[in-house]
Amino acid sequence: MIIHLAIRRFANGKLLFEQHIELEEDRIEGLIAAAARDNAVMVTAHELHMIEIEFLDEPNVEERFFRFGTDPAGMVAPVRIDLDKSN
Repeated sequence: MIIHLAIRRFANGKLLFEQHIELEEDRIEGLIAAAARDNAVMVTAHELHMIEIEFLDEPNVEERFFRFGTDPAGMVAPVRIDLDKSN
């Protein structure tokens, strides 16, 4: 099955980048992991404040978006993660 995604990067509430991707369902985990790795440096350096992955095929708007970053203003029910805590 093919999955359609939109990946967006925001800084200070403004859209900086948008990319649309089609990929096989079995490749989704690798793509999300790669996107997280690629953007982690920018997010922690405060160059980038939010990454949004939109699952374009998902009809339920409540489950359609995955967002992470340092700017909770664009997120619904953000969860704070303490990166200084050891697991």
